[in-house]
Order: sequence, then structure tokens, then C-alpha cells
Amino acid sequence: MDEAARPHRFLVVCTANVCRSPMAEALLQSRLDDAGVEAVVLSSGHLGAGATVSPNSVIAMAERELDIASHRSVVTSTKLTGGADLILTMGREHVRKVIEVDLSAWPRTFPLRAAVRRAHQIGPRAGTESLAQWVARLHEGRRAIDMLADDFNDEIADPIGLGLPEYRHTAALIDGLLAQLVLLAFGASPTM
Repeated sequence: MDEAARPHRFLVVCTANVCRSPMAEALLQSRLDDAGVEAVVLSSGHLGAGATVSPNSVIAMAERELDIASHRSVVTSTKLTGGADLILTMGREHVRKVIEVDLSAWPRTFPLRAAVRRAHQIGPRAGTESLAQWVARLHEGRRAIDMLADDFNDEIADPIGLGLPEYRHTAALIDGLLAQLVLLAFGASPTM
């Protein structure tokens, strides 16, 4: 199916899929919806399936009028990675986990912070450029070996076990990064 004939597909990955990635999933879906971009956003992790989302994540999202209370953790699989146009992770560790599951996902998998930095470097998506072409430009010059070591500049700290202020901070950080990415990829910067 032609990219233009189907919704864009995004996958957000963290460790357990109970804190950061469910918040990022809801935030990205909301931003894309507000921008009029037809998209499906999913999230996953690598620790196990069926776990309930962190209560503080639910609160942090409810404060932004987003409901993630029914979310249950999902394990990253080739079914999820194979269908994604862009895979965003909360750090390099998660890029490595995605690649363990699906090596072919490497050119489409980025730590969120790195994706935003690279997007600013390459510039916004051109009007005639498909999302796949823009993501390919985003990937140009990357080396898989660079993902072997963790880098604080690519990490979004896990708030698990911390208080609500840390969850709010994490949500604000993720949302700010996603706002930039949506602006560069789709030319829209909706407000929340």
C-alpha cells in the first residue's frame, strides 16, 4: 500500500511500557490529531506484557486531558516494528532492544532526543517529500556502533518509583520534544 494511502505509523519504545512510552504514545497521538495528520501511534517495551500503567503516568496525562488508564504493557515485536514508519525510543538501550527484535528497523529507529536533534540539522520535511524519504535523510550518516554505549544526551530518565513531580517533568520533556518533531515532520505545531 502506498504511504499516502494509509495512516502514518509510529512506535514509541521504553523499558517496561508502563511510564514513558505510554505517555509519549498519548502525547504524540494527540499532537498528530490536532495537526490533522492521519496516524496510528503505538507503544511497547521489552519486560513483559499486560502490566498496568504507572498511576503517576495516568495522573500526569489526565492533567493534560489524555486518558491512558486502560493501557497495558506490550512487548516489542516484529509485528509492531515492521509496520512503523518511525520508531522513537527513550534512550539508546531501547534502540538496541528494537534492533535485537528486528534488525531491519535500524534505519527507522531513533532515541527521541537524537531524532529531534537530527531533524533540526536536516531541516523540515519538504512538501513533496514522503515521511519515509525524510526518515531516510534523518538516518543518513548514522552508525549502529554509536548505539552501543549509552549517552546522557540521548536519554529520557525513567521516572518509575519517583513522585508525581518527576512524572510531570518527564511528560513535559517528552511533549516538548514531540512538538518539535511534529513541526519538522509535518509543519504543524499544535498547542496543548
